[in-house]
Amino acid sequence: MNRYGQTITWSTITAPHLFTGKCTSYSLRDAVSRQLMDDEGGDNVALALHSAKAELNFSAEVTDGSTDFLDLSDGVAITVSGIASGVVLASRAVETWRLGQRKTASVQATWFPDMVIGAGGAAGTGLDAFTPDQSALTIVYPGGVLIYGTHGLGHASGVLHGLTIEQQLTITEDEPSPVGTILGAASHGYLRTIQLDLLSTAAAPAKKSVLALTGAPDHSADYRIESVETKFESKRGKMYAISAVWIPPFTA
Repeated sequence: MNRYGQTITWSTITAPHLFTGKCTSYSLRDAVSRQLMDDEGGDNVALALHSAKAELNFSAEVTDGSTDFLDLSDGVAITVSGIASGVVLASRAVETWRLGQRKTASVQATWFPDMVIGAGGAAGTGLDAFTPDQSALTIVYPGGVLIYGTHGLGHASGVLHGLTIEQQLTITEDEPSPVGTILGAASHGYLRTIQLDLLSTAAAPAKKSVLALTGAPDHSADYRIESVETKFESKRGKMYAISAVWIPPFTA
């Protein structure tokens, strides 16, 4: 790639990468909370700007090097290039497979610039996003460099058109300090969810049953189905939209 003409930062090549992959977008929204104070007539007389923090979003297309995807089950503190102070806490990590598209993954996090890390654990980087095994797929050349579509994933109720695995954590901030800074936060309530779209070829699975997928990564096991939606649309096959949830006590 070569750049000509005006000197600008172009594309995502130099953007921070939170895991290995082809970065499609990165953003960091640095902001403070606004608090207005009024008089008896309801007119504003003062303004407080406090509790600085920044919302971070990163998304990428998965490659054969994407074996370092975030595992938020043990901790959420992450390192981001260009951020040398404070603490960055991840709260959401998502993997998405769609029929006829490249597999994508994304992370959402919050940067607390006034916080010191303390005893909180770091997020793991050991999940292999380069799944499922598509060595038998012969429509991508050269093969073995990306995950394409939903080949290799399966469910007994139909043909898989889409799968999303989401890790979620709640970040509860401490009250602001007397000078309006956020000095601490707790992460809690870890859970994973699955959203599944199937072209129906058999009966739908029962709600409250264990979701059984083939070819999916290890962190897709032991989910309980919480909803099954049957959908008919004009000029399209009958579909199932299935939602399932996992919490740490479900571990076998």
